[in-house]
Amino acid sequence: MIIAIRTYGFIYYDVPVFQFPLIGMCLIFAGWVLGTQYDKLKFFSEKDSLTMLYNRRFILNIFPKIIASVDRKQEKLILYFIDVDDFKIINDSRGHKIGDQVLQRIANVLMLHVHKRDFVARWAGDEFLILSTLSDADHHATMIRCIQNELQDASQAFQLEISVSIGTAMYPNEAQTLDDLLHVADQAMYSLKTDRKNHYKVTMAKS
Repeated sequence: MIIAIRTYGFIYYDVPVFQFPLIGMCLIFAGWVLGTQYDKLKFFSEKDSLTMLYNRRFILNIFPKIIASVDRKQEKLILYFIDVDDFKIINDSRGHKIGDQVLQRIANVLMLHVHKRDFVARWAGDEFLILSTLSDADHHATMIRCIQNELQDASQAFQLEISVSIGTAMYPNEAQTLDDLLHVADQAMYSLKTDRKNHYKVTMAKS
């Protein structure tokens, strides 16, 4: 492009061929800056700035395309809804800086145990989301078990209890829309939390 512009300038405006292309360099630099800023804006419009996972906006935009692909391939989709247990206690007792580090560690653990086709997002403050087309029951159980095991290691590193509750919902068997899938997974997640708390109370009462 530079050669073409210089040839045009030489032919029609008598601009010396070997003159330093100051204007051209300025235009190229301006284009590079604008392109870089656009890339940054696009990145942060899709990603959560703390965890570098996808954000809620991206999931809302991409979900119809995921469903269209799932329907076309006659696959199933599992939504994993993940909530950090007692995150407020972590923030209150250790501070928001440690709380942010815990969220980053959980995000890394989630990314470690998903496949390339999966989408991992920070849905809200201490809530995460995974959309996976791998609906094999063995994979489903193995992934949850690996996540919990990794978080046990994280608990030792931070010297505090880090755990998550995970509820799931399957498309199209249990729900067909994102809101309905979230509702089913959210109910399953809270049932798990309740069962865990009740079990803890029973155990404490026996001891």
